[in-house]
Amino acid sequence: MARRINQSVQRFRKLTEELKAEVHAEAVKELNAQADNLVRLMVLAAPHDEGNLEHSVRKVPDRTKDTVVRVVAGGRLTTRPAVSSKPFDYARADEFGTAKMAAKPFFFPTYRLTKKKMISAMKRKITKSIKSRSAE
Repeated sequence: MARRINQSVQRFRKLTEELKAEVHAEAVKELNAQADNLVRLMVLAAPHDEGNLEHSVRKVPDRTKDTVVRVVAGGRLTTRPAVSSKPFDYARADEFGTAKMAAKPFFFPTYRLTKKKMISAMKRKITKSIKSRSAE
């Protein structure tokens, strides 16, 4: 015997799916805004006398999930040939120091200072999105 789904249940499921899509879109938008802000703050905190270090800080979106964004520094802009056979990325040397150079941390201290604010902003945005839609 085929079971019929109540129209109110169908309507509820449809509204729930719409809410889920809207909240997801708002969360992704806020996540990108927070990542952009973190990049801006890291660029300001980066040592400016170290070549292209401040230009190497960037946001890298995940290829598979739009809810994952990485903020990275270093790479091609900060890689130099070294005495050894391997190229050397001086972004790590600035962040953590070397045997001959004191650390000039900029990346992780900036992240740690803004982490709670970013999480709070994400929660506020998601809650606001849910409340605005559920009031209908």
